[in-house]
Amino acid sequence: MRELLKATIIGLLSFTTAAQAQHMDSVAPDALYDSTLVSKLEYGLVCPSGNSTKMPAPGTHLGFITQRDQSQRIEHTTQIVPLSEGIGFGVDVHLPDGLELRDAEITVTHPPYPGTDVTTESWTSSLLPQASNLNFFLFEFPFEMVAGEWGIQASHDGRLVYSVSFNVVDPSRIPHLSRYCDGALMS
Repeated sequence: MRELLKATIIGLLSFTTAAQAQHMDSVAPDALYDSTLVSKLEYGLVCPSGNSTKMPAPGTHLGFITQRDQSQRIEHTTQIVPLSEGIGFGVDVHLPDGLELRDAEITVTHPPYPGTDVTTESWTSSLLPQASNLNFFLFEFPFEMVAGEWGIQASHDGRLVYSVSFNVVDPSRIPHLSRYCDGALMS
């Protein structure tokens, strides 16, 4: 899966010009962003809270995403995620002043759901200036509970905005994070 994500990133980079490609910055292993489009990138665990609304998303396995209010945030920076129901992980970006990316494509890649060949979920989201632009995946349903390499990326008009890989592991491997959203470690 990691090789597929890297091949996708390389493929997307090939659509950019040489000048655009030189602006791709790495912030961590397997985390890239285009510094001409992103002024700040954060990634890690997200604990769901507040109100939620189901929004149509035909590019997803269920045909919808659950959109939460703006109180969501990255709670803990990490690329290693416990496979625990109720824990989310995601990417939040801030754009340079004046830049707006309407209808960006957000794509989550993951190991196949059991009994399916589903390895990709995608939807559109606008990335706005002077705002949090958090997109995240939340483990809610039993079929989603698959360990392995996951990734979240955004693209706009065929140009990669960011791409971050996550390693989703058995919670016993990282017990200090396995119940993170239960409030044990939150301040």
